[in-house]
Amino acid sequence: MKVLLLGLGLVGSNIFRMLISNEAVSELICCDKSSEKINAVKSSLKTIHYDDHVNVDFRKLDLSRDSDIENCIKGADVVVNSTSPTLNIKIMRGCLKVGADYLDLASNDYANAEQLSLNSEFVNEGLKAIINLGVSPGLTNLMAKWCSEVLDEVEVIKVRLVEDQIPYWRVWSWSPHLTIEHFSCPPIVYENGRFKIEKPLSGMEEYEFPNPIGRKRTYLIYGDELATLPKYIKLKRIDLKSGGSEIEFVKGLYDLGLFSNDEIRVDRKLISPIKVLYSLARKFDGYNPIEHIHGLDDMILAVSVEAIGFKGGERSIVKINALPPKLSDLLNMKIATTPMAFSAAAVLVSSIGVIKELKEPGVYPPEALDQRLRENIISKLIECYQIKILHEPVKIIKSTGSKGN
Repeated sequence: MKVLLLGLGLVGSNIFRMLISNEAVSELICCDKSSEKINAVKSSLKTIHYDDHVNVDFRKLDLSRDSDIENCIKGADVVVNSTSPTLNIKIMRGCLKVGADYLDLASNDYANAEQLSLNSEFVNEGLKAIINLGVSPGLTNLMAKWCSEVLDEVEVIKVRLVEDQIPYWRVWSWSPHLTIEHFSCPPIVYENGRFKIEKPLSGMEEYEFPNPIGRKRTYLIYGDELATLPKYIKLKRIDLKSGGSEIEFVKGLYDLGLFSNDEIRVDRKLISPIKVLYSLARKFDGYNPIEHIHGLDDMILAVSVEAIGFKGGERSIVKINALPPKLSDLLNMKIATTPMAFSAAAVLVSSIGVIKELKEPGVYPPEALDQRLRENIISKLIECYQIKILHEPVKIIKSTGSKGN
């Protein structure tokens, strides 16, 4: 399989490292607009043990020109989009013109997976795309679908994440600019057939994560999975909350009013706080958390999804947890990256073979894949990337009684 990887940032560089060890990949072309990132990934080849059956090529590419994208895609079997989600549609259209399958990490449009708008065109061209293949969205979608299949009827799905670093100081696990942009976006909650917009980082809830994490404060955040899951799972409500050191840090900025667009007077000037924050974040362009993670004792990530509904006529709850390798585990494996970046890359790369097994062309979010393919992805996460998946047994909620009572 000839794979074109677009984007060599924190997640893209992890995808690269995993792809060159993937038996399904025979040729890998890596593109980025930054020579610095290309050179950094090239240098990493010296420390990576991989089978030389993979032919690796690097190209500098500015994705602003459609013709350049199409020329780069020519000959590729699969295009992996690890760039900004703002380029999703442009790259997908390039795939349609040239004839390549497509994978990406997240959507761009608010409360709408814009990639699905090209479903009919992918069907007509006999091409396949799997979208939103990261941790959240991505792994969360697979976990939510599993919960929905365990129960006979689903009423509520709760998606909960936590990411903590020890000691508690600022190492961004993602682009600082994109992190601020993401958390300043009003979260949505799907309830009774419609979306409700909530206040950013509101709805504080103490949630019990699996050991060794335990109880953590979580807050409502926006997540792309909420835009697609109600299309494929019949339910009454779904929300997404996240907690941990990064959320608490960003919430502090929010509570100070730094996410506000309203101008405030500073001396004789009117200044928008959010513009100041974005301006400061842009100074982190090219920021590499890998330079700083060795100063941490550890960094952990956990994902929990639970569904409340009915099983055998009894009101019940089922829960599934994912525990990726901690930072200390990754460093012991000589993998210098964050658990979030590692896990996002693992979900996408675990799906690279699945796209060829899809029976019908079209554009699919993870939960739209059939059960066998979803189990295939989960199995690879466990076997190849040491991501623990913990299934909890169904519990009857005795205090509520049986359905119909």
